[in-house]
Amino acid sequence: MEKLPRIIKIGGALGFIGGIVGIICLVLFFEIEESTLTTAGVYLLVAVMFFALAGGFAKEGQWSWNMLLLMTFLTIAVIGCAAVFDAIDLYAGIILAAIGALIIASLAMPSSKTWANRARF
Repeated sequence: MEKLPRIIKIGGALGFIGGIVGIICLVLFFEIEESTLTTAGVYLLVAVMFFALAGGFAKEGQWSWNMLLLMTFLTIAVIGCAAVFDAIDLYAGIILAAIGALIIASLAMPSSKTWANRARF
């Protein structure tokens, strides 16, 4: 049984924290008006993407290193586009993008690449 590298545990925890922050932002910035569905949908999308990243860092994760990196960049791109088009709060977008950048930093470590590309099934 292979032991998880510490940086993989940190990456998974960051993905989980990003999902929780996305849900917290949904609650904090919820307003009853016509554009509520857009705001709520974007925050839920970001939360789901972060939870998917956390699942990718699991011991029996479903993605290779390249796929983890692609999903992290897609998550940051969704956050950036939503912040630019004012679908989410700017400061919440900055916090979520920073969490995504920390996940990329954890993926940049050599031990995470060798672990993620190994057959984990």
